[in-house]
Amino acid sequence: IDGTFNIVATGVGGTGIVTVGALLAMAAHLEGKGAGMMEMAGLAQKGGAVLVHCRIAEKPENIKAVRVALGEADAVIGGDIVTTAGPGTLSLMQRAKTGVVCNSHQIITGEFTKNTEFSLPVERLEVAIEGRVGEGALRMVDATALAEKYLGDAIYANVLMMGAAWQAGLLPLSLEALQKAIELNGAGVEGNLKALQIGRWAVAFPEQVKPAEVAEEAPSLEQIIETRAKHLAKYQGAGLARKYRKRIAKVSDPELAEAMALGYHKLLSYKDEYEVARLHVETLEAAIEANFDNVKAIKFHLAPPLFSKKDAEGHLIKKEYGPSMMGRFRLLAKLKRLRGTPFDPFGRSAERKMERALIKQYLKDMKEVEAKLDTNREAVLKLARLPLKITGFGHVKMRNAAAAAKTRETLLATLRQPPLQEAAE
Repeated sequence: IDGTFNIVATGVGGTGIVTVGALLAMAAHLEGKGAGMMEMAGLAQKGGAVLVHCRIAEKPENIKAVRVALGEADAVIGGDIVTTAGPGTLSLMQRAKTGVVCNSHQIITGEFTKNTEFSLPVERLEVAIEGRVGEGALRMVDATALAEKYLGDAIYANVLMMGAAWQAGLLPLSLEALQKAIELNGAGVEGNLKALQIGRWAVAFPEQVKPAEVAEEAPSLEQIIETRAKHLAKYQGAGLARKYRKRIAKVSDPELAEAMALGYHKLLSYKDEYEVARLHVETLEAAIEANFDNVKAIKFHLAPPLFSKKDAEGHLIKKEYGPSMMGRFRLLAKLKRLRGTPFDPFGRSAERKMERALIKQYLKDMKEVEAKLDTNREAVLKLARLPLKITGFGHVKMRNAAAAAKTRETLLATLRQPPLQEAAE
């Protein structure tokens, strides 16, 4: 090392990527080098965007400052592409100096909660990084997918990225020192040692790592109907599933039948209080057990419509509830048969009334326009799929429903127009 070697590690949530910084610093000390580490946390997606600055030198006295200055990064270990391609991280890189390995796995950001059509512009983010460091200085590795596939837990993704960085020649440390640091750290030793080697393999033999591109067969109409009928049976009962099957069976055109199978199911299975409770009971505890260790308690942030206060705009304000909510969820899930009956305590809200009205309206619309399939197939199919646009909860769903209502009016107006030949006569 001539002077200092500057490493920047990025990620979200903090713990995993900070561990990488600590391991690098520990490995440097094991080799008799000086090392300094600094954590910089932000408030971006999920648990917050985190940058870890690690400076390594042959002698401790060579490290004058811990923070990596603009354009001084020799290596960047990107735990997620959004933070790595952000202006704060890009400013630390320099063409012909900085080498980058980055996790290509897409992490859902806060933007998704506002826009369900949102998707990460991964290619644009890659171009931004490569444009900064130069062609050939960036390696992308789906560390999260590899960690989940070979180690059973995405928590090892950051150490896997460290192994990738070492194999790419970006770390001025011996493999033995990194392995010894993992052992001395004492957390998940076996898994982290394997992650280190998998990261090396991902860079050394990328052609082996890249999954074979096998086109998945689209589900058949029968599979689409069967899957959704089973869901409706869980959602409410066998009666609702039979009602669904019976209506779709009346449609002779396969393309329209598929569109209605999706649209009608969406309306029938609106996510109300009973369904939220059922989903928590059936999936939450199992998901936590499979993905997390040593969970002491679960807290919920909810806005029950019967009890919650409203903000200045009339929107429900969420409140924190403790672990006892799971018991209430179990009770509420059992009461799902009250849904839509006069005894349903939630059924009088504007949202629930709207959802039930949409079902009746949809059936009426489909009965009217099915005969027009031959004259304007595109409009009929758009109308059949329109319920898929009505997403979200509360005021968000009401807003999306209002937008869908305008689209419905336009489509119906188009379909109700007489054919050109008939109008000419």
